[in-house]
Amino acid sequence: MNGPPVLEAQGIARRFPNGVEALSPLDLAVRPGEFVTLLGPSGCGKTTLLRIFAGLDAPTSGTLRRHADVDELSYVFQDATLMPWASVATNVRLPLDLERGDRRQGMEARRDKVRRALERVGLADFAHALPRELSGGMRMRVSIARALVTEPRLLLMDEPFGALDDITRQHLDDELLGLAATQDLTVVFVTHSIFEAVYLSDRVIVMSRRPGRIVADIPIEAPSRDAAFRVSPGFAMQAARLQAALLEGQR
Repeated sequence: MNGPPVLEAQGIARRFPNGVEALSPLDLAVRPGEFVTLLGPSGCGKTTLLRIFAGLDAPTSGTLRRHADVDELSYVFQDATLMPWASVATNVRLPLDLERGDRRQGMEARRDKVRRALERVGLADFAHALPRELSGGMRMRVSIARALVTEPRLLLMDEPFGALDDITRQHLDDELLGLAATQDLTVVFVTHSIFEAVYLSDRVIVMSRRPGRIVADIPIEAPSRDAAFRVSPGFAMQAARLQAALLEGQR
């Protein structure tokens, strides 16, 4: 987690044309290899900030420095957003099909990248399946594979597991941590779940109600990321600290 920030926001604010002030001016730096979670109530600007990080939206004021190349950034939405008529492999290949460089490399190179991405999320045997043949958790893994196929350094994730049951969600949390470690990813993750934030994060950025501002930047200490950590006193203590910061942000 050394080196210059991958993302650096200085005085970022966002006001929409209808007058809604989504974000108050805020400063935030994310360093290489960090897993940073944005935690806050609905409507506090978490997704707006993530979209600004991705270049999908622009701040009304302030500056954003993104030190990772655009080609090294991927975004995972709340829904899997897969093409229902296309196979898993075709869905994962989509970002490569849209890049000129990969078209020049040829279909064989793209197939190889798709195969590796599916292996990373444990879906190598489902390349020819259609989305309707998969569970919700498997569809989200396809979405993550599609994000990984371009081999990004920075992964932005907008509450990707929020619609899943707790068991599936915890399993995907574990898979995500493994991917982040093996692929040397920097991750910015949006969630409403205090427990998910504690389990996944190196740091949790707690945001106030709209207009969103940062009310706490809390490092998470974890001797391990496993089932024992989830039920440990240290986990409960850190969850309580996040809860207190969230309540403070509502005032």
